[in-house]
Amino acid sequence: MFILKGIDQLTNAITKAKKIRPRVEFDRFGRYRVSGSKGYYTVICRKDERGIKTVECTCKGAEKGLVCYHAVSALSLHIGLARQMATA
Repeated sequence: MFILKGIDQLTNAITKAKKIRPRVEFDRFGRYRVSGSKGYYTVICRKDERGIKTVECTCKGAEKGLVCYHAVSALSLHIGLARQMATA
């Protein structure tokens, strides 16, 4: 899990995601399935009880605290959906 603080922490993962272009599948708002080297990983984007935005991924890198390309790929879809919901 990581706390979303800004774009700077995501730069390397975004670059890798652009190169790999993983498939992101919508499960429900805040929960996504993203293709990776070992199959699909689940990514959860949410605000915790304090209102802090967090992103979790089930891949090995994220378990070590790294910002992975699966997370930023799902986060891109999540932000787009959240903006649509806010303007609807």
